[in-house]
Parts: sequence; structure tokens; C-alpha cells
Amino acid sequence: MDPEIGFTLNQISRDIKKEYKSLKNRIQSILLDSEFIKQSVVTRFPEYPLIPNERCGLWYVNPEDFTESCYFKSTDGHINQWDFSTRRLNLHLLPILIERKGIVIIDSTRRGKKMPDALSKTIPIWCAVLNMFMKPNESEVLFTPPGTVSESEHDRIKERLPNLVDKLQRLGTLHESELCQRFKGKILRPFWVYPGADMLNSSMDLFTGETTQERWELPSNENIIPLILCTASYRAQDGVDSSHGFTYVQGAADDHELWSCGLTPTMLWSHIDYFKDPAHDEEELNHYVNFLLNTKKEVDRSAHLVDILDIDCINAEISLGKINDDLEISNTLSKELTNSFSLVIILSQTVTLLEPHDSIRIYNLQSGSKRSSKDLRVALIEIDRIVEGPINSTAEQRKPILVCCNSGNDMSVGVVLMILCKNYREDWIRGKPSSVNKAIIRRHLANLTEKLQRRNVNPSRATLNSVNSYLM
Repeated sequence: MDPEIGFTLNQISRDIKKEYKSLKNRIQSILLDSEFIKQSVVTRFPEYPLIPNERCGLWYVNPEDFTESCYFKSTDGHINQWDFSTRRLNLHLLPILIERKGIVIIDSTRRGKKMPDALSKTIPIWCAVLNMFMKPNESEVLFTPPGTVSESEHDRIKERLPNLVDKLQRLGTLHESELCQRFKGKILRPFWVYPGADMLNSSMDLFTGETTQERWELPSNENIIPLILCTASYRAQDGVDSSHGFTYVQGAADDHELWSCGLTPTMLWSHIDYFKDPAHDEEELNHYVNFLLNTKKEVDRSAHLVDILDIDCINAEISLGKINDDLEISNTLSKELTNSFSLVIILSQTVTLLEPHDSIRIYNLQSGSKRSSKDLRVALIEIDRIVEGPINSTAEQRKPILVCCNSGNDMSVGVVLMILCKNYREDWIRGKPSSVNKAIIRRHLANLTEKLQRRNVNPSRATLNSVNSYLM
């Protein structure tokens, strides 16, 4: 190849990658897709609450417009990996489905796909497992979108359903007859929504997952509870489109660590008047994000316990919290913590304790890091030892233990899970409890998931492996 041609092609490739990762292009793409949700989906299904699917879906909906989110991973719908996750039960959706008679789940996908696997397969599998769990004799429990999921893949998923239902039954968190009674004999029925070809006119295509892809109206069927599965991004060739005055990136919110520069969905929507202005260039946007991040740090430094920790009480002995990134724990905050808790365990690489304190332990472990999750196994040895005293103190002396990490749903959950499985009480016996096995661990995790519904508890596989390895 001519060296000049090779240089030109490489330059073009670099320019495309730069446009693809551009903060401005990503934000403008997200806002364009959010307009589709507001103009088409919300107006068509006003009676159903919006439920963004973490993590991607959170960017497309103003936090003021939803009260709950969910977490269905595309990997649970990948070919030959079809699964019903006991780590992501999403059971907090059931009362909402019962009360509101349906929901709209928002997600997105990138690079030429019509919809993400989370919407085309993971959620349909979740619905099918619950349907079969409630009504084992029901003939039609699995619904998948035609043209996206082939008939052969549909059939193979269907063959796997009995094993997945058995997996749910072994958890013991739900009762078939009670759930069926609460749903009044109805089954969960997914439907799919995504932007049509005429995106600028906010058109959308709906189809049922039967044998046709023609447009349709939501059926008034008394035997179903609909889940409207909405893909926010429209299908662009090669995942990009330059016809809007900026480079549109399909599924722009995906993998936000690669482009967001620290920006979060909450920050985006809290300062939407600035971010939606297309006149701001890339450099201005980056400066503004840095300004917001620095302002947040200053607020955290002067904040009190109730302002910076999102705490849930697990039981009388244990509480779980989420601690802010880059937090410096002042002497005042240390006193507040030790007045309320007998022991504070913080798993973070971004939190600093200004003055050492015996009752506040910081472990250099970060949620979302596979390395940290693996290193958790070693940390559990010491954590197991230091929680023994506070847990087994008398009722009069007892103050709860607080366990925190930066996400509030990964590393901290792993530590809480370990404590619960060791079953510390006055009758605790030293040594490795013979009763701890994977079933016990899964049951405790399922109970935590149910109790902490608003958190969408989701410890990583590596975190759970460390807990399992230590306990067993």
C-alpha cells in the first residue's frame, strides 16, 4: 500500500474514534434519544412508570421522572448463556407491576443492533421463568421478538426454562400460589418498542413477538401484564450518523467510563440547560464537568453523615452504605460515625481518613475492579476477626456495624454477605461453619436483594467468588 494512503486511512480512523468518544457527541446523542422517549413512548403509555435499566438506561431519563430502576444484563441473554440470574432478581418490580398493571423499561444498544440482548432475551427469560413458576401448566410463557431472536434460539431457550424455574424455586424467596394470587392469574408479557426509520418525526415501530412485525395497538387482554421494553437509540449504520449537526452515536450512554470524564446521569440532568446547548464545544464541556466534580468534592468535605452516606439497615447488627468518591473523612465526621456505629468498614481506594481511628477501617479495595474483588478474599480474614466483638456484644452495648463501598451494591454487599453467612450471635462457634454452602449463600443474597430493592444489589461475580472461597 502507498504510504500516503496508509497514513490517510489511519488519520481517518483516528478522527472517527475521536468523534465516537467525544463528550459533546455523546451528550447530544443521549438527549436526542431521550426526546424519542418523551415524545413517543411516554405519550403512548402514560399510565406505566418509566424504569431505566442500569447502567446505560439511566442516562436517557430525567431522575425526576422515575423512582425505581432495574438491572438486567445482556450477558444473561447471550447465545448459549441464557440464564435467570439469582444475583439480579429484580423482584422489586413485582409490586410495581401488580399496582400499575405494567411498566416501561428503558435501555439502549450500540453499533447497528436493533435492541440490546437485555431487552430481546434477558427480560423475556425473566418473564418466562416467573410465568412458569406461577403457572406450571401454562403452555405459552416465553415471548421473544421476531426478526431479532430466531425460532431455533427461541426453542432452545424454552428447553432451558424448567431448569431455570427450579433454580428460582431452590432460593425459597417466592411462593408460587401466593404470587399467582397477587397477579390474579395473569402472566407477564413483554412487548418491544424502538425508534422507526423516521426518527426526526418521532415515529416508532411496535411489534408483539408473534409472527408479524406490523404496527399494532397494545391489546386490551385481561390475562396479561405488559412490560414495554423500549430501546432508546435508533439503528444507525456503523453505529454513527452525521445528519443531525453532530455525530450521532448509537447507544451513546454505553460504557460511560470511556467518555464521561466523571459526568454522571444525575449531574447531566441537574444541569441540563447547560449541557443541551449545542454551542458549547468539547473543551468547554470538559471544563464544566471538572467544575462540577470539584464543587461536589467541596460540598462533601463540609457535609455531615446523613448527607454523604446512603445507609440501609440490614438488621440490628449490620447497616450498609454508599460512600462518595474522593471523600476526606474529617474529625467531625469521624465522631459522627463512631457515635452511631461500633465499627465502620470502608472499601474504597478514593476515601481518606484524616486522623486514624480504631473503629474506622479503610481497605484499599474498589467496587467495579476485578483485582479488588479478588483481593477481597484476603481482606475478609481480618474483617471476619474484627467484626466478631461488635456483633457478639450484649444488647445494651451493641451499636451496629456499618459497611460501605463506593457503589453501595458490590464490595460492601460481599462483606455483609460474609457476616450474615457466618451467623454471628451469642451462640456463634469459632471456626468454619459446616452449614455454609452455596445454597445458603445464594439464599442470603436473595434476601439482601429483596430487602435492598432500591439499590439493585449486584455484587460482581469476582466478589461473590471471593466470598464463596472464604466461607467454604
